[in-house]
Amino acid sequence: MVNYRFLTLAALALPLVAAAPTASASETLEVRSEHEVEVFSFEKWVDSIIANPDTALSSEQAIEAWKASTNGTSSAATDAAGTLSKRSCMPMADQAYVPDAVVCINKLASLGSQACVANAVAFFWTHGRAQVVGVAGPVAYVSTTCQKVAQTAGKIMDQCTSGQFTGGQIPNVGDSRMQVHLRLP
Repeated sequence: MVNYRFLTLAALALPLVAAAPTASASETLEVRSEHEVEVFSFEKWVDSIIANPDTALSSEQAIEAWKASTNGTSSAATDAAGTLSKRSCMPMADQAYVPDAVVCINKLASLGSQACVANAVAFFWTHGRAQVVGVAGPVAYVSTTCQKVAQTAGKIMDQCTSGQFTGGQIPNVGDSRMQVHLRLP
């Protein structure tokens, strides 16, 4: 025999469930957008130093902005166009300490259009537990601006920073014949 009481209760409850208010997709998106933080970019920070050093964040402010924006996230594996970005990060034992790397990058960016020359290998700047190095190849001599080296080091930080450590090597944004390394000295 069929139990009609259960079917009757289910039929009465259905309109109550259907009438319950729900958040629309736009309301849900609005709530999410209130809490989103723009991810800090070391490369863009270097660009701001180059554009106007008087209004750019200091090294300490850049570190704080980076910490505030990461909130446990990892670096993106894609570029702005959504394609996978090629990167070569240092093993943990060779990685630089983030605050020291930021000081190195800030110093190189502040040198402006001064030449950073790699005659095979050049140690552009060292501070504490961080070092920015240029490696010339396939030719033995490559010259670029220190600002381009700083931009490249910022790009490495955007791609290879985890926790308090960073490091990697990529072609210089100014002249791809030079590899820029950000590493532990």
